[in-house]
Amino acid sequence: MANVNNSATILVVDDDLRIRELLRNSLEAEAFSVLEAGTSEELYDLLEVADIDLITMDVLLDRENGLDLVRDIRRRSDIPIILVTGRVDLIDTVVGLELGADDYITKPFLIRELIARVRSVLRRASGSIGKNARQQDEMDKSSEVEVIRFGHWTLMPSARELRDEHDQAVSLTTAEYDLLEIFVNSPQRALSRDHLMERLTGRDWHPSDRVIDNHVAQLRKKIESSDGFEWIKTVRGTGYMFAGKTTRDMLQL
Repeated sequence: MANVNNSATILVVDDDLRIRELLRNSLEAEAFSVLEAGTSEELYDLLEVADIDLITMDVLLDRENGLDLVRDIRRRSDIPIILVTGRVDLIDTVVGLELGADDYITKPFLIRELIARVRSVLRRASGSIGKNARQQDEMDKSSEVEVIRFGHWTLMPSARELRDEHDQAVSLTTAEYDLLEIFVNSPQRALSRDHLMERLTGRDWHPSDRVIDNHVAQLRKKIESSDGFEWIKTVRGTGYMFAGKTTRDMLQL
């Protein structure tokens, strides 16, 4: 992951040349490196040869469904994705977040808002990678690591992994893992959407913003489907609460 401030490479995926040029000029003015793709073929060619730090993806491409591309990219890679949508595409935006997109922005948007979203998502991804590297180094130096247990689940912050009762790792996106870590570190405490949005993305929550709700929905599917316990409860008028008890143990490697 490149430096958030001046060397990250952004891949702009949009079939509208004018939009691509606008985003390229705006991002390059902030010292980002920018690549462009107008089709899925160009997108996949660039993914093969370039080191991409973040993708902005138009949901409604002329000949292709941007959501299908998000699904396929997420199968291959953890590259952060920001959806660029029209206001009429709210349902598509929700689906995109469920498929693993990290954030979205609706047209028409202010360039400074897009830049802020890009920096926020890059910062989160970069922080996760840096934290993981430091924790891996600590693991290499120690025969024990701290884990957080709830039900039959084991969260391993040192590896940024969630493991089930069979010691199998569960696939979580960066946002899902970060959200789960926030919850298990504040069990049985109501957390507002404002608080979760600030911790997760670094920006304020707005009532029309579905980012938190959709990440919570996806996280629920992954941790509640196997044991049936409602680990994350909705707190009406506030946000969410991690309802279970957690314990911390040292795991022998």
